[in-house]
Amino acid sequence: MEEDFDYKAAEHREQQVLLDKGLEFTADGKTYTIGQPYLGTLDSLAEEFLKLDMNSDLLDSTDVIGVFGEQKRMIKPNARRCARIVAISVLNSFWKIKLLTWYYTFKFYWTVKPDDLMKLTNIILRASNLQDFTNSIALMSVNRTTAPQAIED
Repeated sequence: MEEDFDYKAAEHREQQVLLDKGLEFTADGKTYTIGQPYLGTLDSLAEEFLKLDMNSDLLDSTDVIGVFGEQKRMIKPNARRCARIVAISVLNSFWKIKLLTWYYTFKFYWTVKPDDLMKLTNIILRASNLQDFTNSIALMSVNRTTAPQAIED
């Protein structure tokens, strides 16, 4: 077994394959593809991810009854939200998102199993390529080519 295996590089290669080829899944007998989102889709997805509702302090606590109660409470608001995230990712177009999100949300809500819905939502988060996007923004803010240069006397 090779000890110098670069796990971060392997994860990045795997993510690149996902971004390039997309991910196919089946719901209600039809195959759908989730690819790398466009910027407008990324904006819509970020808004939905921010609306996910859970109390992480309660989920991390040692109070078993409290954890179980939080798990039950978070199903209703988050299950539909996750189905909406999958719908937006599949549609990946301004007009399709505006016109058809309600339909695909309803369809995925009733045809995708909970464990598959969670896996898809996590994959979408990774496929959104947020890390590269935010790193690029950070680099651009530091390396502005039009920033005024100080003139030394």
